[in-house]
Amino acid sequence: MQLAFQQANSGNYLAATRGRDDIRYIVIHFTANDGDTAKNNADYFARENISTSAHYFVDENEVWQSVRDQDIAWHCGTRGTYYHPYCRNANSIGIELCSRIKGGRYVFQADTVRNAQALTRMLMEKYGINADHVVRHYDVTHKNCPAPFVESTAAWDAFKAGLTGEADDMTADEVKQIIEQSKTVYRTVDAVPAWGRATVEKLVRKGWLKGEGESGSLELSIDLLRTLVINDRAGIYGE
Repeated sequence: MQLAFQQANSGNYLAATRGRDDIRYIVIHFTANDGDTAKNNADYFARENISTSAHYFVDENEVWQSVRDQDIAWHCGTRGTYYHPYCRNANSIGIELCSRIKGGRYVFQADTVRNAQALTRMLMEKYGINADHVVRHYDVTHKNCPAPFVESTAAWDAFKAGLTGEADDMTADEVKQIIEQSKTVYRTVDAVPAWGRATVEKLVRKGWLKGEGESGSLELSIDLLRTLVINDRAGIYGE
């Protein structure tokens, strides 16, 4: 893989001499922008001193490196609670995926996902990192990052599958289809598929599920709907 390099401002990372064995995790993030590019981000972090950074930025066309692997980027630290017992800035590499906004939600272009998978596989091989050590920022601090992979476990599972050879033969269109399906949102009770409608009707009737805004839109993702139905079948919501 061809990588471009633009050194981050020295105030945005910690110069270090990490060895191969010191790098044990890869953390996936998103830029939370709409239509940015990998180069945009590399240029920004080179120009500004904001005490934060990532090692790599990925878009649908290219990959830019901002911090050398042996240096410590400030990408997954927190002043609050760590929810991952081991993953920290000091032992990880941070990868940011450039994002888009569609229908009021953050999404990834299919080619951005594929480029990020290819970069992640390369780093896994280089540092002997297993797929279970590829995590989301959310898994470390519970920040909603990367939002498309936090809000849809299906999209995250598809990304992880592409790291282990399970999805080597997937085309860009197939990846795009998985991502598009994972973004399905049901805004009314009538829009909910038959297998989940009774659950939603029950929760609305009990006042436990209410719409947002003036329109009362439910904004139910398919993953949340599945969770609600499973809980209902387990008897959590009663009759």
